Amino acid sequence: MRGSASWSAGAGEGAERVGGARKIGVAALLVFGTLLWTVFGLGLWSERQALNTDNWVDTSGELLENEPVRTAVGLFIVDRLFQSAELEARLEEALPPQLDRLAGPAAAGLKEVARREAPRLLGNALALEAWRRANEVAHGTLIDIVEGRLAEGEVSLDLKTLFQQIAEGVGLPAGTADRLPPEVATLQIADGDQLESAQDLLDLAETLVWVLLVLAVAAFAGAVALSRDRRRTVVTVGGCLMFAALAVLAVRRLAGDAVVDALAEAPNAMAAADDAWDISTSLLVDAAYGSFVAGLFIVTGAWLAGRGRRATSVRRVSAHALRERPGAVRAGLGTAILLLVIWGPVPWTRGFWTIVLFTVAAFAWLEWVRRRTLEEFPDQAAPRLRVPWRRTGRSAELERLSALRERGVLNQAEFEREKATLLASG
Repeated sequence: MRGSASWSAGAGEGAERVGGARKIGVAALLVFGTLLWTVFGLGLWSERQALNTDNWVDTSGELLENEPVRTAVGLFIVDRLFQSAELEARLEEALPPQLDRLAGPAAAGLKEVARREAPRLLGNALALEAWRRANEVAHGTLIDIVEGRLAEGEVSLDLKTLFQQIAEGVGLPAGTADRLPPEVATLQIADGDQLESAQDLLDLAETLVWVLLVLAVAAFAGAVALSRDRRRTVVTVGGCLMFAALAVLAVRRLAGDAVVDALAEAPNAMAAADDAWDISTSLLVDAAYGSFVAGLFIVTGAWLAGRGRRATSVRRVSAHALRERPGAVRAGLGTAILLLVIWGPVPWTRGFWTIVLFTVAAFAWLEWVRRRTLEEFPDQAAPRLRVPWRRTGRSAELERLSALRERGVLNQAEFEREKATLLASG
């Protein structure tokens, strides 16, 4: 007997150790998956922002449409334009010989006019289209170099059209912008040496993003498989996605403060730095919101399948419809998904394959919950709606008379008389 008791105690201690190790493993996988998912969100933003030409051009267009950024770009162009020797030479050619000495003062006066007018001139449709086209060409060159279609080169923005817009807008002699040397009318983004150093990093980033996604999903799946309470772990996974979204937004805020402070030290950048960062990281915000919404759906779905009092009440109320009208329930879910697609609050709700995967998962969840609900409540009747304000009968009339007495419509004698009449008629 004593040996049997000792063996039972040892087995119990062993089970506790195994259970403790299992909990530690689940927690470690959840933490690891959350970190990977957070880094994946940051990597996805950098990959889509740096290597997707459409996103690059759209972001660039939003930057120039922003007034502080447009002002900073305009001041940059004006300073370059009026610092060039070609401008003063062109003014001397346009002035009569006896007024050559006025070329310098005239350039200074025109520069002040140009500084005031540059934001307006760069805000027209022609200038915005030229800016977008210049960014599209520059980014296309970057992608060609990164993917090896160009052996070498540099990435530059051709701003000649914008120089022409400002030159013509402030009344400079015709052809002034055409005579500017290329190094004045272009803005170099990266030279050959910088691109050579960045090429491997960009290739690695493009591959690493998807590796991070696979590892994060594997970590979360491993945590669910290892857990004794898988439904609760699924709820935790959804919470991890929501936490990762908040972590990405926090990193954006902290990094933004550092970047904005650094940019604000440059001339003419103080007003534009904050707006430029907000626009440049808008895709990062979309990725964070997408993660948060996905986590919210996971948490809600797993909670509704749980044993809690409120979740059980929801399933009980739904049991009759799930049993008698399954087609209507499925149609309702399909309609909700279509409305989600039309609304498109986050990027993954606007992507074809992501919404297909979400639809498949949503209907699989619905069938699973339906089977579970019908097992729990096989004979549940249709819920009855109670409308307390539609009560009728003697008690309701007595309450009405009491209310009239309290409001002073009836005095005590009138109340007693009406009450006696009501009771006598019953």
